[in-house]
Amino acid sequence: MIKGVNKQILEVTNTENPYFEKIIFFVKPEYKNEDRKKLQKEAEALATIAQKPPKVKVSKRRIIHIVINSALFALAGFAISFLINTFI
Repeated sequence: MIKGVNKQILEVTNTENPYFEKIIFFVKPEYKNEDRKKLQKEAEALATIAQKPPKVKVSKRRIIHIVINSALFALAGFAISFLINTFI
């Protein structure tokens, strides 16, 4: 355990997770005198539960929004090009 200024800190370096190198736990002040092995066991149990983050689901509404915006920007670009070519 590493002691911080006012906090007990527990660092788990063996996360067994491809996304996380290490996890730092801040121990609550009321448990700072708890058995070190028990705290380490709890921290490692939580570290093994951590899995890769869930994929962000893109809804149909969001896809439609993206398509409409793309079409509007393309039309705006076409209109600006047309105006520039007409007046120059």
